[in-house]
Amino acid sequence: MKTNSVKTYFTIAILLSLAIGITIHFPLVMSFIFGDGGGHHGERFMLSFSHLGAELLITFLVSALIFTLNYYILKPLEKHGKLHLFRFLTSIFLTVASVFILNHLFYTLLSLLDTETRTRGYRDEFIFRNFYVSALGIGCVLIIRLIFQKQSVQVENETLRSEAIRSQYESLKNQLSPHFLFNSLTALKTLINDSPDTAQNYINNLSKALRYTLQSNEKQLATLKEEIDFTESYLFLIKMRFDKNLIVSLDINEKYSDFMLPPLTIQTLVENAVKHNEISKRKPLNITIRTTEAGSLMVINNIQEKISEEEGTGIGLTNLSKQFNLLRGIDIIIRNENNEFLVEVPLINPLKNESSDNRR
Repeated sequence: MKTNSVKTYFTIAILLSLAIGITIHFPLVMSFIFGDGGGHHGERFMLSFSHLGAELLITFLVSALIFTLNYYILKPLEKHGKLHLFRFLTSIFLTVASVFILNHLFYTLLSLLDTETRTRGYRDEFIFRNFYVSALGIGCVLIIRLIFQKQSVQVENETLRSEAIRSQYESLKNQLSPHFLFNSLTALKTLINDSPDTAQNYINNLSKALRYTLQSNEKQLATLKEEIDFTESYLFLIKMRFDKNLIVSLDINEKYSDFMLPPLTIQTLVENAVKHNEISKRKPLNITIRTTEAGSLMVINNIQEKISEEEGTGIGLTNLSKQFNLLRGIDIIIRNENNEFLVEVPLINPLKNESSDNRR
């Protein structure tokens, strides 16, 4: 992907350099085609042709050098990041220095190859023209940078939206799967007979969980408070299946309530723990969901692998990692040590998130 972008940049640079050369020397080109120089054969024609060719070649080389130099300084293919003043000033300084050297070099070569007498006015015009070409080059590089960043953001947003929709679809599919519905309806049937009040509570939580899952495809981020509210409903449902064999403790600092993360993040982590570990009276599963002082969310469970695991969707943690990478270029932390499985995801500060979106 990066290689293709670089090839595209230099292809555009060559085409723009040609266009700049022809535009700058357009009167000379027209004069050669339609003037006296274009209507004769012989020595005069060759002199006119060599003069035009030399002028076009010099302008093309100056422009191409500016595009190449500023590829490394202005970094037009940089997906994110602000263009700092220091880099911009460095670009101007090195561009001016380069063109100054090229002016001297090319004018000397031009004088040696073309014996036609050069006036002081031509030399000034030659110098001014090349500096003008360099200014056009820098302007074009900056425009390419803006266009590339805008397209990169659009592509990343579309990719993130696709990943989020896929994750939400898988979560909804899991919740509406025959296995889930069978367990839910079986539990509900038992509750209706034994405890009508609990049955009503079960229906309310099932409704909340399904509603949140359906609505989550409308946004890329949810607040931690929204996620915890949904998780409590989800935990109520699955605890009806595992009873006291599933122990979940929540330790959430309220100062992070408005911090954000992709919808269904906590459910994905809890579901991952439930799916891959034995849960029984002999081996209860302990899951801890807590925030850290560093501003992240941790989900920890003891490891007691099943002999035969449930069939999974294959996206879980991989999809979650992709979402965080696409959102802010942040990786989630996954550790498996001391008989504990830990996943740590960074919480997104809403103020910083808003500032970042405004910069985009």
